[in-house]
Amino acid sequence: MSGGGNIKVVVRCRPLNSRELARGAKGLIRMEGNQTILDPPEQTGQASGRATEKKSMSFSFDKSYWSAGPRDDPKYASQQTLNDDLGVELLDHSFEGFNTCIFACESTCNSMMGYGADKGIIPLTTSELFSRVEQRSEKDSALSHTVEVSYIEIYNEKVRDLLNPKNKGNLKVREHPSLGPYVEDLSRLVVENYNQMMTLMDEGNKARTVASTNMNETSSRSHAVFTVILTQKRHDPQTNMTGEKVSKISLVDLAGSERQASTGATGTRLKEGANINKSLTTLGKVIAALAQASADHGKGKKKKDDFVPYRDSVLTWLLKESLGGNSKTAMIAAISPADFDHFCSTLRYADAAKKIKTHAVVNEDPNAKLIRELKEELELLRNRVSAGGGIEEATYDPAIPLEKQIVTYRTKEGEIKKVSKLELQDQLQASEKLMESLNLTWEEKMEKTQKIHVEREKALEELGISIDKDMVGVHAPQRHPSLVNLNEDPLMSECLIYQLKPGTTVAGSVDDTKAHIKLSGAHILPEHCIFTNEEGVVTVEAMPDARTFVNGKRVPPKAPIKLQNGFRVILGDFHVFRFNDPASVRAQRQKPQGSVSIDNLSGVVGGIRPDSPSSRPDAELMDWTAARREVADIEKLGDHDLDRLFDDIVKVRTQRKRPESRYDISAELESRLMTASGTQESLDPSSNPWANGQLPTTMTSNSIGTPVVHDNDKSTMEEGSEAATEHPLPQTTQIPPFQKPSDSALHQEHLTRQLKTMAQEVKRIRSQAAAARATERTSIEPANWTSRELKLVQDAVQRWKRLRLFAMAEEILMGAVNVREANVIAREMSKLVSYNFLIVDGVVASPTSSLDKSNGIVEFEDVSDDVTSSTTGPVVMIKIIDRGSQSIYVWELRRFQQQLSKMRRSLALKQNPNYSVHFRVDGTFTDTLPPSYSFIGSAKAPLRLLANQLSYTTTVPIVCQYTMEAIGSCRVNFKSSFPPSSGIATPESSWTPLNNNLTVGNKLTFTITIDGVKGLSSVDYASVHGQIRLSSLVGSSVVSEDIFASLPIDLDKTSVAHLNLKRTISVILTEEMINHIQDSYATIEFFAKVRTEYLERLERWDRTREASPPNSTPGAPRKMDEVKPAMRRCETDFVGHEHHDILASIEIRELASNGDYVPCEVFDDIFQLHQGLQRRLQIKLTHSSGKAFPWDRIQNVSTSDIRVIDKGNVSSISRSHVEMRLHNEDIDYLPDGTSVLEASGVWDTSSHGCKQLDRRTPSDQCLLLKLSFLVDVETLDEPAILQMDLKIKILGRDSRRSSIFSTIFASTKIYHSVTSIFAIDLTPPIARSTNDLWRLDTSKKHVKGEEVLKGEWNPRSLSLIEDFMKMQRTIRNLADVQATQSMLEMIEDVERKDLDEDERVRSMKRCLELWKMEMDQRIIINVKKETPEEEAVARKLRQLLPDLEPKLVPTVNIQPKFETVIRTGPLTLLRDSQNNQWSKLIFVLRRPYLHIHETPNSREFQIINLSKANVTQSSDVELLLGRKNAFTIFTPTNSYILQAASEKDMRDWIGVISTSSEL
Repeated sequence: MSGGGNIKVVVRCRPLNSRELARGAKGLIRMEGNQTILDPPEQTGQASGRATEKKSMSFSFDKSYWSAGPRDDPKYASQQTLNDDLGVELLDHSFEGFNTCIFACESTCNSMMGYGADKGIIPLTTSELFSRVEQRSEKDSALSHTVEVSYIEIYNEKVRDLLNPKNKGNLKVREHPSLGPYVEDLSRLVVENYNQMMTLMDEGNKARTVASTNMNETSSRSHAVFTVILTQKRHDPQTNMTGEKVSKISLVDLAGSERQASTGATGTRLKEGANINKSLTTLGKVIAALAQASADHGKGKKKKDDFVPYRDSVLTWLLKESLGGNSKTAMIAAISPADFDHFCSTLRYADAAKKIKTHAVVNEDPNAKLIRELKEELELLRNRVSAGGGIEEATYDPAIPLEKQIVTYRTKEGEIKKVSKLELQDQLQASEKLMESLNLTWEEKMEKTQKIHVEREKALEELGISIDKDMVGVHAPQRHPSLVNLNEDPLMSECLIYQLKPGTTVAGSVDDTKAHIKLSGAHILPEHCIFTNEEGVVTVEAMPDARTFVNGKRVPPKAPIKLQNGFRVILGDFHVFRFNDPASVRAQRQKPQGSVSIDNLSGVVGGIRPDSPSSRPDAELMDWTAARREVADIEKLGDHDLDRLFDDIVKVRTQRKRPESRYDISAELESRLMTASGTQESLDPSSNPWANGQLPTTMTSNSIGTPVVHDNDKSTMEEGSEAATEHPLPQTTQIPPFQKPSDSALHQEHLTRQLKTMAQEVKRIRSQAAAARATERTSIEPANWTSRELKLVQDAVQRWKRLRLFAMAEEILMGAVNVREANVIAREMSKLVSYNFLIVDGVVASPTSSLDKSNGIVEFEDVSDDVTSSTTGPVVMIKIIDRGSQSIYVWELRRFQQQLSKMRRSLALKQNPNYSVHFRVDGTFTDTLPPSYSFIGSAKAPLRLLANQLSYTTTVPIVCQYTMEAIGSCRVNFKSSFPPSSGIATPESSWTPLNNNLTVGNKLTFTITIDGVKGLSSVDYASVHGQIRLSSLVGSSVVSEDIFASLPIDLDKTSVAHLNLKRTISVILTEEMINHIQDSYATIEFFAKVRTEYLERLERWDRTREASPPNSTPGAPRKMDEVKPAMRRCETDFVGHEHHDILASIEIRELASNGDYVPCEVFDDIFQLHQGLQRRLQIKLTHSSGKAFPWDRIQNVSTSDIRVIDKGNVSSISRSHVEMRLHNEDIDYLPDGTSVLEASGVWDTSSHGCKQLDRRTPSDQCLLLKLSFLVDVETLDEPAILQMDLKIKILGRDSRRSSIFSTIFASTKIYHSVTSIFAIDLTPPIARSTNDLWRLDTSKKHVKGEEVLKGEWNPRSLSLIEDFMKMQRTIRNLADVQATQSMLEMIEDVERKDLDEDERVRSMKRCLELWKMEMDQRIIINVKKETPEEEAVARKLRQLLPDLEPKLVPTVNIQPKFETVIRTGPLTLLRDSQNNQWSKLIFVLRRPYLHIHETPNSREFQIINLSKANVTQSSDVELLLGRKNAFTIFTPTNSYILQAASEKDMRDWIGVISTSSEL
């Protein structure tokens, strides 16, 4: 039920006040019916032009009330009249469930509150409200009412609570998506009668801000909103449900708008009047916008771009729902009869309000509403069936069938329908069933569900299928033999069961009527085979030409085969079954264990493949794959079957297009490589890095970046630690004894050629990837790669993505300077906090205590991504030791970078003595709400024994992730209650502990108990508790995370041994859960309230771990095998950070009538293009870095992403990419150190397929497209991507270009190009091997103020990785030892078996290989480790392949345009020092760049970056050049000599340039 309609607007004319009577004012208002007529005032003296134009104006409203005359006047409208017309209707809608609102504007007549006995609408309406509540409650005992009130005032745009004296401050206004705007912390008081409400209203009125003005002695200086919340609850005894309707009655008393001349307000009164007028003006804007929107919607226009300024004022924001939302609203406009101009605007105000449409709905409980409507519909249907429709109803003989008795009735919408009584009865029965289902209680629904469950089990029992209550799944009852299906998908196996009842069972196709088992697919005959069950013995007989297999052998036609339990039966090509015989299984179990029957021995003597599965212990475990492979046993196949099998193999091999064998693959590859090596010229052996006779022919992990693992070692490598994956074992290529030296040289040359080809391919892929990023393509796949090569590449990429040690080393070395800086700033700001690196496991990277009060609170400004939420490996984070709050926690690196930026700003503000008054830095250095319980360590307990259904107890260490050492231990007990796999607990169903019986879909229940905690001392911790996460026990595939926590233990009162945590876990197993239980560990987390001594000890630990080793001191002895470090590194090894600025000038030229291409005009950076002309794009790039930035060419120029700018709104219309072919590329290096790169190309806009580029652009719109181009630079690792947006507007083809005369007098400058500045930062590449890590080390960089750090303090470095790996290995080893110990305790002692000599030698070799692999994997990342052999190989590789030289990585940022000009003027620039060539140019300073123009009306052609510039003036330079007032600007990339016109001009330029360089 909804109530849409316009706002009801009434007008009330008040009597003349004393001020108006004193000045002799006369009434100008007449009211005739619902019309209000305003007569213009009489003119005295000479009237102005505007006054003479005033005419009578007529307005029509819902009601017009005349209250300006005496009270005995028949036309006089009293307060009661107003209440009868508005208040009564308002209450009617409120009891129906609608929200209602009445607000009065210009209410100097007090229509809302009233005076004394002359009560206003609010008192009268509330009195009537309680009268109705009492009457309705007496009539209907199932109906109850509650009334709540709130009272606020809006004074000077601030909200005050008038009913709660504690809420003295300004209350905040919030907005909820469903509730709408509301006042936070507003009091809602319950009232029981009218007197209580009047008492609250009087108290609120006394607290309201009221002051006296010339207009009204009791003028309200604020807006008041009195809200009544009426809640109606009805209890339905039939359904035992309670429905609820909630109505909100808003009674708004608005303060009158004021003119300073009329009110005489000054000071505070004047400010109040200004705020009143502001809110009323905003209310007028809102009403006008809503009226316009309602008018447009009525005309059928779309409701688009309608903006209503609700939030411009607190008043309109709170009245949002009342004005244009879910409310039935009325407005009272009170006017004066004597002021024409003032109240003429008021009537226009009200006239606009009556056009607004609201959409009110009943606020009713949906369930109660549905039940109520169903009851009404049932009652209506019963009346129609029994008495007819009531509209010219005909009388029928009862003998006439119901379908012929027609009933005519009228629907709720007024439509007349004719239906038969039979249809009415069907509708009645359907409604009664629906009503009955809604009235069911929960107990009745449960009882009904149980009945259906019992019936379903009976139905399945009849089909031969039963459901075990303790098992999830279907299995055959243990009475008749059956066939169970096997499928290639394990989840689909054992889902179909066919019972073989006594007698014959025919299996055939689905079209055969005789078949009991209906199958489909290839080679299934209508009558395929017959199963015969005679006295428990089942035989299968195949029909002629039927493909029927038993245990892999084809069944001959008309030759029955006896089936035994576990036999595999294959029908056709794809239907695989296993035969189950429960009777034979029970008989076998009842036999003595030592007896062997003749039947059991027959299969052993008979041949290679026995007919009985008794000799095969895994017969019952055979799956679909094993059964299919069993069929292909060629030793048992005949000649005919072998021929057919061979034909099938050849056919499949031909379809797959694969070589005949692996030997053919290797031979083909070898022939191709030898052919390629023979066609290329031989290389110089001296240039071959592997040709040195002193070096072994070895490929190390630093030489080739892709890890290579042989097939036979793959499983062993994957089981090792991550260090083995991070640095794969070197693969040594040794020359066999029979290989000649010439073959070795040829092999080395071939490797060198391959390396060259690989380097060129990497360079090409990088350029291709850069082009893809520029054109926003997501993937690049070389077309010339085979599927095998793609698979190898994908496997290599996935393998390297799992590596974290190398990446963590880079993060630690590159971020060391930031950690040092953060500690320095914290010391200078006197903050009790320190920062350092920390490596944590991604699974529990940043755990929080479930007992912490701040758990789940996220800071508003923390916009960093949650890196650890998607990371499962180790992660580098920042450890925060907060001594102020006595806690320790971690930050992600991205958040640390954000906080470091805030720290720098806080330090800059420290110079201001009053900075602490205006800024708070508490949340900058630490968390705003630090945890009360800090994470102190975790323990890992193995879960794999749960997979074997074992109950066991293990004691595991508690390891601290801050010190990487054990700080205590705890005892963990797992008690498994897994049911037997058969679903029936019998003595014969005992399970073997070593077998894994976890199955997908089964229910796993176990109890975990954690106690016996030791080692956690009260010296370090005040309170301790433990917790465990559900995802740690069963994997991360759980739907919702649950945390089970113990009670906190106060260590000052009791011992930590009292800590106890016990939980029972019950889950339905999935594949992910089973894998987790088999391979992972349960993590028990421990939290504590730490003491100051603990935090200080952590800081001391970090300092001692990074102390300089003794051997690093001068004069310290060295080990015999320690290599003496080189004196200095080669200069070419150092690659530093660079910065360059590029000025890009873009020009679009169009074909003119004379055949030349003319530049287009640019107005306000918008190209003015003409429709249908050929165009060319001219690109000009300029930088001042000289040969330091040697660019080669521009490539991959494209335009894309076309957008339309319409009234500030940007919308995309086309994202197609159009590439341009460039020509006439030219590079020029000028004598002053600048370099210019120019290129042009044809731009075909029609290739975009965008209509907006082919037709004229409207005057209020323009087009925006993205221009992308790549710049190849010799010193860069990949091309630099430059992207900028071009604004264009398409004009008519015949539109004239601007003339010289119009250009001179134009208000906007006309250019022929647009310019953009690109800042290119060049950073060293990431390390490719451990020998390159030293390039990334920033721990020794100077930090301003680092002397505040005590001693030579450095953050944790690569030793942190070593500690972490050692801790991870120790934790896993201890957990494995505990699991093994628990297993050994459960099994009995076994008899020791002596090994023979060969077995003993093989075991020893295997152990030695495992130990060697373990030792080789213990590789430590060390930036100082570099052997002379590795240096020689790297040096020769760089000489041989220049592409292997480390190159810089570009980062391009387009600089924003600043229109603020600091200084402009002419200067003379030295362009060529050799020829003493000077040019007088125009210089414009827009920080941080100095723009150089040839003329005042031209674009800049060169820029100078002043951010790190130094400007000096030297008399020696002036004497050398012979020019006065000369000064020099030095930048990191160039220097410039300039001359000013005067000394004062020079001093001014030097001053502004120096200031710009300091910013």
